[in-house]
Amino acid sequence: MTSEADPSPPSGPATPPHPARESIRMHISPELLLRQMYDEVQDFAIITLDTDSLITSWNVGARHLFGFEEHEALGASTAITFTAEDLDQGQPFGEMALAAEQGRAADYRWHRRKDGSRFWAYGVLTGIRTEEGELAGYLKIVRDITERKEAQDEIRRLASIDAVTGLYNRASFDTRRVELTASATRSGQKLLLFMIDLDRFKEVNDTYGHQAGDQLLAEAGARIRAISRDSDFVARIGGDEFALFQMNPASPLLGATLASKILFALDLPFKLDNAEVRISGSIGIAVFPDDAGDADSLLKCADLALYEAKTQGRNGYHYFTPELDALAHRRNRDQGELKRLERDKRFWLAYQPIIDAQSGQTVTMEALLRFPGPVLNQSSVDYVVELAKEIGLIVNIGNWVFQQASSQLRRWRDEGHHAIRIAINTCSKELLAPSYLPNIMKVLEQYGLSPADIYLEMTERDAIDLDRSSTTIVRRLADQGFRLVLDDFGTGYSSLSYLRALPVTGLKLDKSFLKGVPDEADANAVARAVITLARELRLGVIAEGVEHPVQMRFLRDAGCHAFQGFLFAPPMAEEEASRWLREQAAGPAPPAQP
Repeated sequence: MTSEADPSPPSGPATPPHPARESIRMHISPELLLRQMYDEVQDFAIITLDTDSLITSWNVGARHLFGFEEHEALGASTAITFTAEDLDQGQPFGEMALAAEQGRAADYRWHRRKDGSRFWAYGVLTGIRTEEGELAGYLKIVRDITERKEAQDEIRRLASIDAVTGLYNRASFDTRRVELTASATRSGQKLLLFMIDLDRFKEVNDTYGHQAGDQLLAEAGARIRAISRDSDFVARIGGDEFALFQMNPASPLLGATLASKILFALDLPFKLDNAEVRISGSIGIAVFPDDAGDADSLLKCADLALYEAKTQGRNGYHYFTPELDALAHRRNRDQGELKRLERDKRFWLAYQPIIDAQSGQTVTMEALLRFPGPVLNQSSVDYVVELAKEIGLIVNIGNWVFQQASSQLRRWRDEGHHAIRIAINTCSKELLAPSYLPNIMKVLEQYGLSPADIYLEMTERDAIDLDRSSTTIVRRLADQGFRLVLDDFGTGYSSLSYLRALPVTGLKLDKSFLKGVPDEADANAVARAVITLARELRLGVIAEGVEHPVQMRFLRDAGCHAFQGFLFAPPMAEEEASRWLREQAAGPAPPAQP
């Protein structure tokens, strides 16, 4: 009998070992188990490595997964299983260091097969140690999880996509606006947020039903996506409202160009199953960080701008900042005027003489684009050229200028002014058009002129951009015999190294260099240094903006080859410019020095 104080359990016979289990222990030796893993397990790649990352064993699963036969893998580096990106980042040795230090390294990543294809894998690397604790190598087990990963990615994608339009949804938009504002803050770049609302959408829903409404939303989203850049983020954030982020615009004012394109697209008819309907859009634009310093405030500013666009009659856009809104609408109005002028070819050319510094004779006439009307006529040519670039008209306008200037040069040559050449301004967007060189060669042939009769003027920025873009157009123009001149030299990059690399024949010294000349010693020193440098590089130097005789004398003594400015003649219309040339030809050359 057992005492109550005795906690021991009642004694009894011990449980005998199970005969089957004992038999298994006897027959499954470690060697048999290891052979099974290496010869039969195909779902897992089981690999061992030495401390130098060389493969020492390679099971059937590794052959199946990676495509390398055992004899190909043994002795090779484990690098054969990693992608180029991971190798560049030192991933194999990073894994080994972590496994050696912590005993285990595990992660999800792409791996590479023998044929170069990739698969998504889960891998675990553990250290193999001797009885004394010395690191002898590593064991790596890898499993292909591509199908599972793709299924998870698809679930996440569907969770971030609007089912009706295929655009990003509100949740994605909220996440993205935080990310983009943070990125813009770090990079110091600007970010535009467009809030886009469909006008009269409720009428379509009420009249034609929700299915038709969904059709319209899908088509509206597709139109917005087609107009935006690939890098822009477009989302449907609820009901009939869309949002668009544009990172790092060249100018916040260019948001008006995109907004106008979107409004035009939304104003086109929508063809639904049983009807054709028309709606419009209203757009609010906010600029980060100018209007707001964080993601939530930026959204509020864009919403307020959208509200203002709606109160002003809809089918329009509005910036949050009144000043920027006024500038953008002015720019949009001017773009419309420029389109009408280009369509009707209502431009005209003025011509300003370039005077040889020694003879005082006109050697070149520069063709200068002019615009009629009360609006663009009051704007600078640079401003109008930028407008033309934005709306894709610069190539058409450039073709017109080259045609008209060549025609005028032909008439002057026929009048006996055989030594006169023509200078024509161009830009990188025009030069990058594949048709540029064939077109101008065709025009020269039409008027019996040669490339040597033409000076092509481009700014430093355009010339350097062309050189960096790997295009050969600048070199091809030079090889054809065109004379290339850097215009407004000193106002762009002023990179002296590019003066050696670019195949230019001359430069035009910007009029800003003449401020203080010849009264200020520092101004004189800078102007003289630039002229000397150009002459050392065998470049012709034309001084722009010469207005006073003392300036002309200084520049000629410093080595300038030619002058241009109001001291000699302003830009003149065709008839006046022709009279100027006739008067020069009829009488003795005007003295180069008063």
